[in-house]
Amino acid sequence: MSAVIMALLAAVDRRDWPALCAMVTPDVIYDRPGYPTIHGIDAWLAFYRDTRVITTGRHHVVRVLADEVQGFCWGDFAGVTRAGESVEVLFADWYAFRDNRICQRRTFFYERAI
Repeated sequence: MSAVIMALLAAVDRRDWPALCAMVTPDVIYDRPGYPTIHGIDAWLAFYRDTRVITTGRHHVVRVLADEVQGFCWGDFAGVTRAGESVEVLFADWYAFRDNRICQRRTFFYERAI
């Protein structure tokens, strides 16, 4: 399932919406800091296409650990926001899989919060 994680992040970076949707279950759940929980493939696509503050960027994955049930990856991301600001952040993702697709994702950012 490591390949699914890598393919998902590559699809996000390319803004390849059909590929992005093909890698998740119709009832996908996505938790991401600063946003309400995303439920379902339509909300998943709307988030990436219309809501996400990043317009372009690239994930650099340092490591992926995965089995058939769940996976975890971490690395850094560099990109540009809709406002034209550069952003660089360390990230980590946890995934759950069902039927060889992602059914749940939770993203963590290494940022000062408290």
